[in-house]
Amino acid sequence: MKVRSLRTKLTIMCLIILIVPTFVIGISSYVVSKNEMNESGKVALKNSVQMVIGMISFLNGQVEAGNLTLEEAQEKLRIELLGVKDANNKRPVKIKYTVGKTGYPWAVNQDAVSVMNPSNEGQDLINAVSKDGVHVGKEFVEAGTNGGGFVTYKWALPGTDQVETKISYVERDPYWGWIIGSGAYFNEFNSGATKVLYIVLIITTIAVILGAIIVSFVSGRFTKPIIMIAKRLNAVADGDLTVEEVKMNSKDEVGELAQDFNHMIKNIRYLIGEVNLSTKQVAASSKELTLGAEHTGQATEHITIAIQESAAGAKEQQLMLQKTTSSLEEISIGMQRITDSSLTIAESSADAMEMASLGGTAVQHTVKQMDLINHSVNETDAVMRMLDERTQQIDTMLHAITDIAQQTNLLALNASIEAARAGEEGRGFSVVASEVRKLAEQSNQSSGQISELIQNMRKDMEHSLKTMERVKQDVDSGIKIANETEQQFKKIVASTNHIAQQTEELASITEQITASVQEISASGENVSSLALQAADNSQNIAASAEEQLASMQQITSLATTLSDMSQKLQDLTVKFKY
Repeated sequence: MKVRSLRTKLTIMCLIILIVPTFVIGISSYVVSKNEMNESGKVALKNSVQMVIGMISFLNGQVEAGNLTLEEAQEKLRIELLGVKDANNKRPVKIKYTVGKTGYPWAVNQDAVSVMNPSNEGQDLINAVSKDGVHVGKEFVEAGTNGGGFVTYKWALPGTDQVETKISYVERDPYWGWIIGSGAYFNEFNSGATKVLYIVLIITTIAVILGAIIVSFVSGRFTKPIIMIAKRLNAVADGDLTVEEVKMNSKDEVGELAQDFNHMIKNIRYLIGEVNLSTKQVAASSKELTLGAEHTGQATEHITIAIQESAAGAKEQQLMLQKTTSSLEEISIGMQRITDSSLTIAESSADAMEMASLGGTAVQHTVKQMDLINHSVNETDAVMRMLDERTQQIDTMLHAITDIAQQTNLLALNASIEAARAGEEGRGFSVVASEVRKLAEQSNQSSGQISELIQNMRKDMEHSLKTMERVKQDVDSGIKIANETEQQFKKIVASTNHIAQQTEELASITEQITASVQEISASGENVSSLALQAADNSQNIAASAEEQLASMQQITSLATTLSDMSQKLQDLTVKFKY
């Protein structure tokens, strides 16, 4: 089962820190004390053997002095170390020569026959085998003759069938040739170490119980504020920023965590409030931008229609000028005929009067049409300038939207940083902050695109204004020429009347009329050329106006997109309570 509680984890960790060193120290103490006691037992066994060899040396001196026989000396050693043999061939064990509880000195000869032993004296031990398969007789003789050593084997405890590990030290007596030994069980040496192990286990158990109680109490004090913070973080993750502050008086890391949590909640509340306010401002600005773009689009559409109508009027004016030029050519032919035949002066004068009247009427129509064109051009110029002012206003609003988007992006970045500090609990808010930042970046990009479109549109409008200025100048020039033409026609009429009255001056007047007609014809051609140029300029202005109308439609679409994005951002911030 996976442990999820921090309090449980702290308790387990502290108990492990408490148990492991205590257990290691206890086991180490047990092993060290056991080894030291075993070594002390080995030294005691060796000292016991050395003592027996010393006794043999003393008794052998008595034998060599003639005070004792060898047999008497050997029996005296047995009696001193063990005691007098009874009827069952048994000897007692003297306490003062024991090692441990049951250890005693003994001896075998070099044939492994027991020569001093409380229970098996006189027996052949060459084939004796211990419980673990050690040929003890052979091992004793071999170790003793090789300078002495320890032999370890399994042997039953006296009077029982329980088998324990026994150790004996053996060494060869240089005087009698006996293999002197002294043996004891290991548990007689290291029983104290076992008691130490039991005491360590008891102390460890008591320490673990007390440590568990203390650690549980202390960890509870540490984890309680963390649990409070976790619950509030869950509420924040669900969008509830109205949680209470975590109040703590401690100055440790947990206290700092509580202070940082309170500071984070304040910053998030401020951030969400600012984002909500900014989205409302962006939504309002986008609506105004959409409305302004729609109005500008409608105005541009009206301008396009007016310019198209102006272009059509310019074409009609060109046709009328062509007719006027044709009429003037006919007048010129008529005047030439007058020169050729003075007989038909009166009839030609009448024709000239009629043609001059028609020409004056045509010129009057031309003047009126040029006035209309001039009026349309002035209206177009005013509308274009108004449109330029509108685009400047739109550009100003776009700068404001861009600033708001950048501030929103910065706030979203700060929110991501604060969410990252919150760790796993702040991941949900980090996703919201990331979405806010993406929307701000998209708003900034859309504002940049709109600003670029408006700049292009302003360039087109500046070009259109310059073109309209040239058209206006051309129209003014056309009106001036038309007025001059009208004056010329008035002169023609006056000249024709004069011809009718004064036929005597027919030749000279006819020549003057011919010259005047040629001038009028040339002026008519100039007027026709100007009208053609005006028609071309009107078509160019109409094309620019159509492009401007398309740009305004694109601006309207981008403004709608910006409004939708701001609405989406508002929907996200509405989820938070603050």
